Amino acid sequence: MLTDTTFWIDVLEERANGQEGPAHQFIARNRRHSLWVSLITWGELAAGVENSQALYDLLNRVRVLPLPQQVAWEASRIERELSRTGARLGENDNWIAGTARAWGLRLVSRDAAFRRVPRLRVIRY
Repeated sequence: MLTDTTFWIDVLEERANGQEGPAHQFIARNRRHSLWVSLITWGELAAGVENSQALYDLLNRVRVLPLPQQVAWEASRIERELSRTGARLGENDNWIAGTARAWGLRLVSRDAAFRRVPRLRVIRY
């Protein structure tokens, strides 16, 4: 399952508050599934941490997916599909959605905007 940036921000906030909220509960319920992030999510998270070790500690068991041409293709298709209805995503979310579609993964997110993307399977946590 591909996880979006919001999911990991929620994980960090839950840790900082000493609580086991929805993100941690999702992880506990889905231990048998692999969690992945796109390189875009990795970059967004990197902007919010003090050093690279903090990011590696957060994502130590998570596979970071690269951005091959097929991801760019899917992101471009999403841009075209959503621009017809005036319901476009932000650029980074477009790449995250494209990553999920290109790799055939479900996207774990609480961001309702992803539900507008055709053929994107979204799991809300």
